[in-house]
Amino acid sequence: MTLLSEERVSFLDEIETVKDARKLFPVTESCIYLDSAHYSQFSLETRERLIDFIDEFTFTNKNLSLFNIKIADRLRAVCAKLINAEKNEMIITGSTTHGLNIFANGIKLEKGDCVAYPDSEFPAVVYPWMNQEKLRGLKNVLIPSKNGMTNTTDIERIIKENNVKVLTISFVEFLGYRNDLKAIGRICREHNCLFVVDAIQGAGICPLDVKESFIDFLSAGSQKWMMAPAGIGFAFISDKIRDKVEPTYAATSSIEYDFKNFLNYKLNFRKDGSAFENSTPNTLGMIGLESSIELFLKIGVENIFRHILNLQDLFINEIKDTNFVIESDLNPNHRSNILLFSHREKNHNENVHKHLESENIFIALREGFLRMSAHIFNDESDILALTDSLKRFS
Repeated sequence: MTLLSEERVSFLDEIETVKDARKLFPVTESCIYLDSAHYSQFSLETRERLIDFIDEFTFTNKNLSLFNIKIADRLRAVCAKLINAEKNEMIITGSTTHGLNIFANGIKLEKGDCVAYPDSEFPAVVYPWMNQEKLRGLKNVLIPSKNGMTNTTDIERIIKENNVKVLTISFVEFLGYRNDLKAIGRICREHNCLFVVDAIQGAGICPLDVKESFIDFLSAGSQKWMMAPAGIGFAFISDKIRDKVEPTYAATSSIEYDFKNFLNYKLNFRKDGSAFENSTPNTLGMIGLESSIELFLKIGVENIFRHILNLQDLFINEIKDTNFVIESDLNPNHRSNILLFSHREKNHNENVHKHLESENIFIALREGFLRMSAHIFNDESDILALTDSLKRFS
């Protein structure tokens, strides 16, 4: 048993490049897993950190409150570094949807004000605003899309025609289209429209800079590409809009709290992102998320993204002259960590998916498409195993 207070050699000490990362993921020995857009497995480093904490909290009188304060501070710092934000702009959340609801519930809008999002958005983006339509009379406007792809011309047209106050969009759509955040952010800035981003399918994997993209609010969860326990996430709120969003959840952790005088009741919300946080955080989630982000930062997000695109290129070349076609937009401005493809007879896709699972190869079936999402632990052998299996189906 290793306690957190004792020295342990970190698995991360052995990692220098993306290719080194594979040895941290034993899942690669049991199957071909290419479905990180659904969820991802833990690394050995994350597993050890979780076990270390559980052992120490089981066998010693560990001060949980003090530990949570320290790790929350560290987590805000690494999350900020990942997206080029400031630590005081970070919010520790329970999920992507939790973060989006913080904004939707708190943003100062009037009845009849318009919010917009693509008509093919994942429900996590849609439901918070549908709820605000019910609670506050906000108007939801849909932006037309095709196969999960939304162009900036339609985005700007909808914003101008409806005087949209808030645009919410996914960084990478669940069908794989990567939105050009810089271009969309500029449009929002020009039309005085707040820009909100769901980043769960891209943060940590695709390069992302909240400042360059004029993002006002961003939310991401942990169970997919972040390879961390479910029930933890982070959000970013720009200092520039902090006074436009009211905290709607009050807790001792969100208030300027006097720990020496519990009964000195004063509802003074903190001035940083922690004003929007729940009271007792998810300790195991914070441990796991910090571990994964440290791995991403050590390898470099640009290097991770390049690795995934290289694996996609191999896949694309291997399925040429087969019964399979690429469905994703391969334009460099929109290409992402998610690749869609189909059998030439699309009605076969469900059977293709079943065939792959029978051979211990895991991808996803989404909206009738086959979806491959490789991660840092995948390599060329995984792609060749997938394409060989597809050729056998053909």
